[in-house]
Amino acid sequence: MMQTVLIVDDDVVLRTLVRSWTESLGFLACEAGSAMGALEQMRHLPAEIAFCDVNMAGQSGLWLAAQLRERFPSTAIIMATAEPDIDTAIASLQNDVVDYILKPFDRSRVREALTLGRDWHAASTGVEDLQQALRHRLRRQRATVAAALATAQHRSEDALESLISMLQFHERDGRGHATRVAQLSLAIAQQLNAAGEVEQLEEGALLHDIGKLDMPAAILNKPAPLDDDEWRVMRTHPQVGYDLLQGQRRFRPAAGIVRAHHESFDGSGYPLGLAGNSIPFGARILAVADAYDSMTHPHTQRPAMPPAMALEEIERCSGSQFDPVCAEALGAAMAAAAAA
Repeated sequence: MMQTVLIVDDDVVLRTLVRSWTESLGFLACEAGSAMGALEQMRHLPAEIAFCDVNMAGQSGLWLAAQLRERFPSTAIIMATAEPDIDTAIASLQNDVVDYILKPFDRSRVREALTLGRDWHAASTGVEDLQQALRHRLRRQRATVAAALATAQHRSEDALESLISMLQFHERDGRGHATRVAQLSLAIAQQLNAAGEVEQLEEGALLHDIGKLDMPAAILNKPAPLDDDEWRVMRTHPQVGYDLLQGQRRFRPAAGIVRAHHESFDGSGYPLGLAGNSIPFGARILAVADAYDSMTHPHTQRPAMPPAMALEEIERCSGSQFDPVCAEALGAAMAAAAAA
């Protein structure tokens, strides 16, 4: 049975073009020129997929998405916009939007979105296995959307903000953890007189967990220790983050730090099993800062550890998990902060 796509845009030229692509891809198509018109159309003939422009005269596409999600919960919603605004993207994703497309787009991008929308609609009333598979694909698509939004930003600061905002949407305390780790990493670097590391280190620290965009929320938020299979998935996030940043020209220099931040000084870490000085210096600093912040802030699996105890744990693992020089510099950085 052919599925119906409702195309909602106040630009008649673009609406007609998207309709022609939609029908050529094997879907039925209908149109509306406004959000109110779309709701009226859905009331008479509910569509399995809604392809909505964000910025329209009258009520916006964001308003329409919220209305559709409330009134037609099994309709897959796709949003399209010419404005790469991260707040709009986050607001859309909070309405369980299936895909978020930046203009200009082509037929192949529409096909990708409609295919995901078709499968999302099927999974919304389907069996658990199908729903699990869709959740995996949606995570992957969100990582793609995050990369596209970052690429579309003119300033590096805005690109960085877009990636961190997407991470915060996916992981509780994603922004706070990234910010604290970056500040502590720079403080350690200052103790080590590593001025040449600062720019790459700051970006790498802020984005060190960006690969978690592709980690299941059930793993990130699990209130119990991860099992072996879940750890295998979690241990892929440094490589996933590296791959994402390799596609971002402005953040490419920091990609190596992101990939290596879970390497151990004795070679027992992941994902590459690097050891000693073969681990990028920035990653060795970041590893200490990341571990300290993780230990001293509450997690779904454990309470926060007192700072003094966390410092003792870093010292205990000096030479095995951590570079001894960086581990010692953490203590000096904390002492300097306390004396300031």
